[in-house]
Amino acid sequence: MASSSQQPPPTPQTTIHRAERASGPDGAVEWGDELTIDEAIQERKKGLDIVVRGPDPKNNRRRAREIESGVGTPITEDAPHPKAGRMALPHFHQVSRSPDGHSFYEGCGRWARKKKS
Repeated sequence: MASSSQQPPPTPQTTIHRAERASGPDGAVEWGDELTIDEAIQERKKGLDIVVRGPDPKNNRRRAREIESGVGTPITEDAPHPKAGRMALPHFHQVSRSPDGHSFYEGCGRWARKKKS
C-alpha cells in the first residue's frame, strides 16, 4: 500500500511553440521553440504561426483561443481543412485574415511534429 506522502506523477503541461506549416501534401504543422503566452501573441501579431501542444485537447483549444483573442477580434475557429491534408490541425485565426497566420492546437487525434533542425 502506498504511503499518503507519495504524490501521483505530474501531468504533462500544455506548451506553446513557434510553428511552421510543413511543405507537402500531408498538411503537417511542425513545432519549434517554446514560447510564453505573451511571446505567442507577439508572434501572431507578426503574422506567424504558433501551435499549442499537450495531452488535453480541451485545454489546448482554450489556450489557442486565448492567444488568438490577444491578437485582436473577431476571431474564427476552423476544424482541420480536408484539402489541407491528413495531418492538418484545428486552429483559430483572425476573421479579417490580418495578420496572416494561425493559432494551431493539437486535438481530434492529430498532433504536430517536431521541426527538424
